[in-house]
Amino acid sequence: MRELAAVNLKLLRVVTLIGCFLACAAGTARAEDPVVKSMLIRETPLSLAIDVTGRAPFKVIRISDTEVLVAMKNVSLAKGFSVQGKNNPAIESVNVERLDGQVVAVVIKSKKPYGTIRSAFNDTNTRLDVSLSGAPAGAVEPPGKSNTVSSDVPEPVKPSPAVGADIPDVKVEKAPVPAPAAAAEPEPAVLPETVPESPKPSAEKPKPQVQAHLKQAPLYVPPKRSKSEFRGDIGDILRGDAIAGCEAKPVQNALLLMKKDLYAEAFDVLDQYMLQENFSCLEQVYFLKAYAYYKSITDKDSTRLIQAERMFQDALVSYPKSGFLPFAYAAMGMIQFDLKNFSAAEGYFNIVSQGYKDYTGLPEVQYHLARIYDTKGYTDKSLRLYEQVFQSPLDNSYITDAGVGYGKALFEKRQYYDALSIFNYVIKNDAKKVYESPELLRYAGEADFELGLSREARQNFIRVLNLFPDIPDRDVLLAKVGDAYGLENNKEKAIKIYELVREKFPDTSGYISASIGIARYLESDEEKIQVYEMIKAKFPNNTYARIAMMRLAEIYQKNGEYNKCIKEIEDLLSTHPRGLRYEAVKLMQRAYEALFKKQLESDEYTKVLDRYEKENAKLDRMGSRLISFRVGMAYLQANLYEEAFNHLITAYKQYKRSERTPELLFGLGRAMDESGRDDDALKLYNAFAKRFPKQRESVTALMNAGQIYLEKGKYTNAADTLTQAHKIAVDPMDKGQILMLHATVYEKKNDLKTAAAYRKKAVDAFASAPGKNYAILTNAYKTLGNTYLSLADYVPAADAFSKALSFSEGDRAKANIGFLLGDAYQKGNILDKAKAAFEQVAQSYDSVWARLAQQRLTTLSLAEDMINS
Repeated sequence: MRELAAVNLKLLRVVTLIGCFLACAAGTARAEDPVVKSMLIRETPLSLAIDVTGRAPFKVIRISDTEVLVAMKNVSLAKGFSVQGKNNPAIESVNVERLDGQVVAVVIKSKKPYGTIRSAFNDTNTRLDVSLSGAPAGAVEPPGKSNTVSSDVPEPVKPSPAVGADIPDVKVEKAPVPAPAAAAEPEPAVLPETVPESPKPSAEKPKPQVQAHLKQAPLYVPPKRSKSEFRGDIGDILRGDAIAGCEAKPVQNALLLMKKDLYAEAFDVLDQYMLQENFSCLEQVYFLKAYAYYKSITDKDSTRLIQAERMFQDALVSYPKSGFLPFAYAAMGMIQFDLKNFSAAEGYFNIVSQGYKDYTGLPEVQYHLARIYDTKGYTDKSLRLYEQVFQSPLDNSYITDAGVGYGKALFEKRQYYDALSIFNYVIKNDAKKVYESPELLRYAGEADFELGLSREARQNFIRVLNLFPDIPDRDVLLAKVGDAYGLENNKEKAIKIYELVREKFPDTSGYISASIGIARYLESDEEKIQVYEMIKAKFPNNTYARIAMMRLAEIYQKNGEYNKCIKEIEDLLSTHPRGLRYEAVKLMQRAYEALFKKQLESDEYTKVLDRYEKENAKLDRMGSRLISFRVGMAYLQANLYEEAFNHLITAYKQYKRSERTPELLFGLGRAMDESGRDDDALKLYNAFAKRFPKQRESVTALMNAGQIYLEKGKYTNAADTLTQAHKIAVDPMDKGQILMLHATVYEKKNDLKTAAAYRKKAVDAFASAPGKNYAILTNAYKTLGNTYLSLADYVPAADAFSKALSFSEGDRAKANIGFLLGDAYQKGNILDKAKAAFEQVAQSYDSVWARLAQQRLTTLSLAEDMINS
């Protein structure tokens, strides 16, 4: 059987959902779980539509520039599931998998980089739309109901061995999706001299993907809100009927003062009023006095805050069934929040939110609870509460504050499109917010940047720098301005900004970011390597050091320096184990795949095996089917068939039927054959020949299958298979081998005459082949001669042995064939020629055949003497 040359395979990485997504998906499916019915790939704009029977949790993850994963949990695939538009010219491959935990994963690989990717369910929750080109994903839904792509993807779980069934091809449908209109705004000027100093970079990747069609995120359209006298905060204590029912003049005066924000004066009035005898409205005065005192504290003085809490506690003790209880609990929660006792504050707020559903100040309580969860890192909880306040159907005083928090939470979850729509709404409807803190413009700029809206990002960053000149991370923001210019291919301005940052802010994160930015525009790899090595050496613990290491690894990978690439990533993972882990591991995987391919093509399979034996634990964790394939082929070349089978079957199970290459299938068939798995090898050989009839390996596959049938004693199957092989064979050497095997079939059936005829045709085929095939011709003629001997047809036998002798090489071979020649002549009673042949052998250097020939000569001499006597 022939060795198999390694070839380049298409790589389709099978990825799984992030760990928490799989964990949430654990458990058995319920009967009511949604079913994924079909999938359509649209062409203009490039998008994906997944039809389901109901809404399900989903995640969209960008694996690389050209690969996207769409995963849905608590769903199942319909029996008739199909993928339409799979032959789209923009799509290289589509892979659909069922994963543990009722998860369905779809990996779409394109031929060109995707734009910004957005996703959303339609209004009826029967279709998940995923835009792959930057256009809106179906109908734009309210914030929080759609997803944008995550670029920071976690380490994959090793895929299940039983991977994907075949997916039929069907027609492509076109469904154009309109893009939102652009909104222009004059660009503010930046004054470089007002921009100094630095801290942390806000993004892992300084150069995001540019969105092709998105011009500007639309403003959020809020629900219609009804007005009321209440504002949704603790100040509602002044607006209710309970207070209005108190007719005491001092209390009314205090109310008027508090409505003018004169809380200290109101407190004094109420305090004096409580010193009187026979005064009325005692319950209201207790709570109003505590409220006035609390609102009069403007400096967050802890002593005064504690005193205010005691006043509310006194009011609660005095009137445990008062209608003002939720106001008191809410106030004590805000006091504890100001004192940074977040657990105590959370307890008070939960008392209100859970026990007083009709409390008018609930938006304020929910807002502060959201801030606590935000502080503790519970993003999902904070997002839900911010959303409730922001989307409240009742007007309240915390809508814009909650909008900022809601947008930030969406941003942290990488839902940049929705986050930006919220930020733009807040900026438009409450301009004062822009001046309160740099975070609103900063987050809006970051969201613009992630969506590829470079002009808007730059405007927001510049406004932050001009409005808040003392912001600590000015260096990073200014470097981001350079990145924004880079997104627009404005090389000159980008480099100017980067140089300004490097000049003004040495030894800062902005300096590193700007250095990486400049490296993108350097002409030679040597110059880029110098910059990245500088960052590694000077700033080994900085976030950007790992980006520099990734860039170095990418350069080495591109230049075919795979060992350097692997070493760089090993250093990255050991020094920065949490950062860029997924991207680093996938790049290392590609380096190993390319390295093993190069070594196999150079016939250095021992290097592949040596590397694998030393690093098998790491390589197996990658779950790469290409690595499994190439390691399996290396084992096959080394004739280690059991190991070859184990790796090739692993690769085989990770490919869909339509994607399994001839090299993989033939190699696996050989490994099965040589490792004793005859029945499996037969199935694979026959299937291979049927699927790839024009491949030369099909001839070998049928020959091998014929030989297995022969060994099993299935002579009819063997003959039929070898006849089929002979029909498609072109190479004379292949034809000769097939005819020799065919002859063996008839020999096993004791039909030596037909066997001899096939062997005669075989030697003719070998003789017609180009080149000096002496060893093959020697063996073929020798076998033919033996067949004639068995038929007692001595003259043709002698003729065959004579030709075998003429092609043979080496004393032992010549002696052996010469003896057979003499034996044929002797049996044919051509004694003179027999004697000459034996004499020739007797003079050879092979002592065994020489002695045997000498004995024959002695026998011949005795026979002659007897005849003569």
